[in-house]
Amino acid sequence: MSLRKILSYFNAGICQISAPELIAIGLNVATFILFGSLLQSAYLWIIIIICDLCVLGSHGTWVIYGGDPVHGPWRTPAPLTARCIASVNLFIMMAEDSTDAILGTFSWYVATIAAICWAFYCILLAMHQKNPTWLEGTHGRIGAPNWISIMRIALSILVPHLYAVQPFGASSNVIATIILTLAIATDAADGYIARRLDQMTKAGKALDPLGDKVIFYPTAIAFILATSGTALLDVSWMRLAFYIGLGIMFLRDVLFVVWFFLYYTKLSSGIGAGMVDKTRMAIMCVWLGTAALALTFPMLQSRMAIAGFICMCVIAILSITSVAVDYLRIRDLIRPPAKPYVGPDIYEDEE
Repeated sequence: MSLRKILSYFNAGICQISAPELIAIGLNVATFILFGSLLQSAYLWIIIIICDLCVLGSHGTWVIYGGDPVHGPWRTPAPLTARCIASVNLFIMMAEDSTDAILGTFSWYVATIAAICWAFYCILLAMHQKNPTWLEGTHGRIGAPNWISIMRIALSILVPHLYAVQPFGASSNVIATIILTLAIATDAADGYIARRLDQMTKAGKALDPLGDKVIFYPTAIAFILATSGTALLDVSWMRLAFYIGLGIMFLRDVLFVVWFFLYYTKLSSGIGAGMVDKTRMAIMCVWLGTAALALTFPMLQSRMAIAGFICMCVIAILSITSVAVDYLRIRDLIRPPAKPYVGPDIYEDEE
C-alpha cells in the first residue's frame, strides 16, 4: 500500500468528519492540555491519538470504496458516547477544582477504552466495506466474539500503565494482575463463542493474534521497567539468555507483520493460528502469569524469575519453529500456480 493511497484515505476521512467526532477529538486535545502530565497520562493520550488517526483513515476507506457517507462507521456508537462522558467528567473536576486522583485516572481509563473500541468499530466496518468477506460470518456486523476480542485488547493496554505508574497505590499491581488474568482467560472464550454462535469471521482471526501481541509486549516492557532491567534474575548469563529469547520472539512477530503486509496472504485467506502458534501463545500466557505474580507477591519473586526464564527459552524455540511451520502452510498460496505440462514444449492453454 503506497503512502499516496494512505493519505487519500485520511483526506477523504477528514472531509467526511462528523460533528460528534470533531467534538471528541477536540475534547481529547483539550483534556491532555488541561489535565495531562508526562508521567500519568502521556501513554494513554498517545493511544487515544493513534485511535483518532485510525478512525479518520477508516472513514476515508469507507467513502473511497463506495460506502454511504450518511450511514458510515462515524454514526455515534456507544464507545464514542462513553468517551465524551469521560472527557466531560474531567472538565467538571477542573471546574470544581477537584484533586481526586483516583476519579481522574478512572476517567482517563474510560476514555482510553472507549477510544480503542471506537477505532476498532470503524476499522472493521471499513475493512468489510472494502472486502465483504471480512465480517461475512456476522452479516456485516461486528458480532459478540469480535467485541470480546476488542475489549480484551482495550483492557490489556491499561495493564502496563497500572504496573508502571501505580495510580491506585498498593492496589495497582493487584488490579493489573486481575485485568491481565481476565484478558488471558478471554483469549479462548472469543473463539469458543464464535463457534457456538456460528460467527466465525476473518476479522476475528486477525484480531486474535493482534490481541495476543497487545497483551504480551506492553506487559513485558512494564515488567522489565519495574525490575530495572534485571527481570529478577541474579545471574548475568541468565539475563543475557532471557533478552536473547525476548529478541527472537519479537523478531518473529516483526517478520510476520512485514510478511503479511507485503503478501496480504494469511489474513486475506483467513488462515488461523496453527498448533505451534497456539502452544507458543500458551507458554507466553504462562510467562505473563509468572511476571504478574512476581510483581504482585514479592515473596515469590525468586521462584517466578526462574520459571519465567524457562518459559522465555521455550518461547524462543517455538518462535523459530513457528516461522518454519507457518511458511510451509502458506507457501503454496504465495507461489503462482504452475501451468500444467502436456508435452516436451507444449503447455495446456489456460481457459
